[in-house]
Amino acid sequence: MKIKVKYFARFRELAGVSEEIIELPNGSRVSDLIEIIKERHPKFKNEVFAQNEDADVNVSRNGSYVSFDEELKDGDVVALFPPASGG
Repeated sequence: MKIKVKYFARFRELAGVSEEIIELPNGSRVSDLIEIIKERHPKFKNEVFAQNEDADVNVSRNGSYVSFDEELKDGDVVALFPPASGG
């Protein structure tokens, strides 16, 4: 299945692209997608997941926030956002 991945803010800089299509086997979850992203984009892996394999990453699937356990479907659009900061 094909998943469109969109990167926002700092994640866009680390991935070096604003979006891409990633192919995954049927039944894959967000966590599987994250593993492929880490393989494709070493800067993303090294800076976001360097200290913590469960790094604080906001993930939306088709406009709704989801967990890393969420199952993906062909044609989904997944967006990755860094945690919000400020005060």
